[in-house]
Amino acid sequence: MNKSDLIEKISIKTGISKKEVELVLNSFIERIKESVQSGSTVEIRGFGSFFQSTQEKRQIKSPIAGKTIDVPAKSKMNFKASKSTEKTL
Repeated sequence: MNKSDLIEKISIKTGISKKEVELVLNSFIERIKESVQSGSTVEIRGFGSFFQSTQEKRQIKSPIAGKTIDVPAKSKMNFKASKSTEKTL
């Protein structure tokens, strides 16, 4: 399922226009991004948590060039499903 499928399904289920559902969904996603970027954890009870983690700097070997390449450390967003969500999977 992609974003437009999700918007359509929510629109049908709720009777709200696709445009309004898209606005709410985009706003929801933006708030999660902003919170995680500021270092906060976003917890949605019964669904899961979004949080920031850091991937340490590392070295990889390029199979094409045969050289070792340094990959810098980076921050990334992670999601951990709640126990109730995991049970449904």
